[in-house]
Amino acid sequence: MPLITSNEILLRVNRLLNDTAFVRWPKDELLDYLNDGQRAIVLRRPDAFTSDVDDFSCVAGTKQSLPDDALRLIDIPRNANGRAIRGPFDRAVLDDNYPNWYGGNTAIEAELFIYDERNPKAFYLYPGVVLATKLTVVYSKAPPVITIIQNDANALVSLDDIYVNAIIEWIMYRCYMKDAEYAANPNKSLMHQNAFKTQIGEKSQADMSMSKEIIKE
Repeated sequence: MPLITSNEILLRVNRLLNDTAFVRWPKDELLDYLNDGQRAIVLRRPDAFTSDVDDFSCVAGTKQSLPDDALRLIDIPRNANGRAIRGPFDRAVLDDNYPNWYGGNTAIEAELFIYDERNPKAFYLYPGVVLATKLTVVYSKAPPVITIIQNDANALVSLDDIYVNAIIEWIMYRCYMKDAEYAANPNKSLMHQNAFKTQIGEKSQADMSMSKEIIKE
């Protein structure tokens, strides 16, 4: 749950840049970088900003479309009646064993879901369900843009506080990229860009380690 405001982050960046009057980098410019940084994190870590929909309503059949604000699917854990849904399942297994499975549309609950990253806004269910079958669907979406008015009214950032350092590194990277004509700044920009990537990478590695520990238990 985020507890830090966008303005707090901008003030921290402002001090790091030694631009306390927001002269070289105006506040609205830094806020644009902050918004870009949140989107950059979600692009690399789709689980950083998700929506959990318990009453997702299906169309009849196997192919389903995610809501308009979705970026990609994270999980489909269950039917509304509580029965678990397994997945993501290998589509080739179904294609080889049940080549006509795409035509199903009579089931009242799904057993499996199939998802392909190359088509991120759609997924398939097996067996094909009747109209208005309800599922729990978890998907990633883009963080809402924070406006300057919202920032000055102490709006919270959208991402969890564990991503604050990564957001700061992204803003610093973009700030120094603006002044790339100065000899030292391209190196500073690259340093902050690499720090951003490291922050996100270390978070991913920590999550993988935790997942392995859970599996062992």
